[in-house]
Amino acid sequence: MMILIFAAMTAALAAAALGLRRLGAAALLAGLVLSAGLFLFEIHSREDGFAMPWLSTRGEGTGGAAGRDAVA
Repeated sequence: MMILIFAAMTAALAAAALGLRRLGAAALLAGLVLSAGLFLFEIHSREDGFAMPWLSTRGEGTGGAAGRDAVA
């Protein structure tokens, strides 16, 4: 999938260099759509739906400011 994204972005750059603005814009749009699709594919989980575990907001005792507020 990343190869397709890279190819679309390379095609957009090449088309822009050759002065083919519409083709370049279409390739750029295709690259952005493929990137969004890849992102959604990566964060989808059958158990949780769409979740990003690296952005966990549940207080798990990290000891940060939220942890101090919860104790006080």
